[in-house]
Amino acid sequence: MVKILFCAALFVATLLHLPVCDASDWYEYRSDNFTVYSDVPERQVNAMMRDLERFRRAALSFTGIEDFPENQKLRVFHFDDSSEFRAFSGDEKIAGFYRESWRGPVIFSRQQGHGISGSGLIFHEYVHHLMREHSGMTYPKWYSEGFAELLASAELRKDTVVIGGVPEWRLTAWANPENEPLTIAQLLVPRPMVAGGGDESSAYWNNFYASAWLFTHYLQLGRFAGNPDYHGATGDYLRAVAGGEDPLEVFEDYFGKSAAEMQRQILGYMQGDIYAHRLDIPEYRYSIPRRLLNENERLFVLADEAQDFGKRKLAQAYLDQSEKHGLGWQENLAAMAALKAQDNDFAFGERILEEIGEHGQISHLTAASLARYYLLRLQALALQRQWNEEFYSAAVKYGMLAMQMGPHYLPGYKYLWTAYQQKGKQDAALQVLMSAYQQEPNHLHLNAAIGFYLAHIGKAALAREYLERVVAWSHDDGLRVRAEKFLSTTD
Repeated sequence: MVKILFCAALFVATLLHLPVCDASDWYEYRSDNFTVYSDVPERQVNAMMRDLERFRRAALSFTGIEDFPENQKLRVFHFDDSSEFRAFSGDEKIAGFYRESWRGPVIFSRQQGHGISGSGLIFHEYVHHLMREHSGMTYPKWYSEGFAELLASAELRKDTVVIGGVPEWRLTAWANPENEPLTIAQLLVPRPMVAGGGDESSAYWNNFYASAWLFTHYLQLGRFAGNPDYHGATGDYLRAVAGGEDPLEVFEDYFGKSAAEMQRQILGYMQGDIYAHRLDIPEYRYSIPRRLLNENERLFVLADEAQDFGKRKLAQAYLDQSEKHGLGWQENLAAMAALKAQDNDFAFGERILEEIGEHGQISHLTAASLARYYLLRLQALALQRQWNEEFYSAAVKYGMLAMQMGPHYLPGYKYLWTAYQQKGKQDAALQVLMSAYQQEPNHLHLNAAIGFYLAHIGKAALAREYLERVVAWSHDDGLRVRAEKFLSTTD
């Protein structure tokens, strides 16, 4: 039988600033388009979710894009305890952040007054998510970032949402009188991303985002301030560039003037009053049901996110608090086995398999963890140039179970295609990758996995479209640099 070493768990959790006793109740809340996990009082969570729903409606209304549900609801982890939030963020100064995970996009925030903390930056990332989900086009970086900045500065008022304000988080870009916005030509062909580029690189990209906001603001809203109407021309131009046209060469063809002439107009626009657009977006009045998470479920969802962050000690501290034989115990046991296997501790997994039972009923979460456990055993042997067919078969069996029982749970697909890759079964791996793609075609990590695998097996032409999306979507410097490097060598 498995025993949880509570004293050790208490020590680790204390070091990580985790509450181990008298934890507040955590609830799962669901609105039409968001799922929130939180221990914050219900009234505050409801207010936050209604703000998110209103922002989403405003963003779709502004773009004119059809309002249909995304492939996966955006998840939010909203913490009442700032030290627990800090265990994930690693930064005492920030109040919220957005990240991509294998389970889909997720926001982490802590309670700080009303609404979404740090909403501008969170809204910016959420706009990217909406654009990917609702538009099949891959936008150039200047427009993608400029449009996200434009909408992210939205101000939510009673029954109206105002779009077009200046994003306060970009004000430093032109604080020095010597600094000017980038030219349109510089925006259309930005510098390559350099991982760890230093202060100079940070200053350039801060200016890039601010300049992209100004250019996009002018194209979208300038007509309301008496400037030419470029709304239709912008759409035609973006479609041409997405179709492979050179962004500088065809600029005048669509806008009727050169990039230099347009630049002079924008600088004049910048000196005047910036127009703000009002949308009638009433408050979200639908009910927001909530469900109490049992203790093991609370610990599992937080540990699962910690693992995705690469914070294994944090994940272990959560799982070590699990209630033995309580509801959800099986999922937590399997997650512990996979976690310990990352440190080459496979004995724990062997013991818990006896407790779970080889042929018992298991959930897709348990199956995914067991697939990962056997995959890690296989990979450990591969480092020693050894192989175990039994481990491979088990990884495939549990990976297939996870995929069949939880078709929207991408980690199950991931462990299955990785097992096939270990075996050298390229066709089977690609089949699973594309099955996952059918579920989540706009998933950043999945597009990266498909693109890099196709490149690895010599299918460069097929890899391009996936890696072009990575370049367009990712804010991860290292990931974008890898994708850009591949694309630049296969032109």
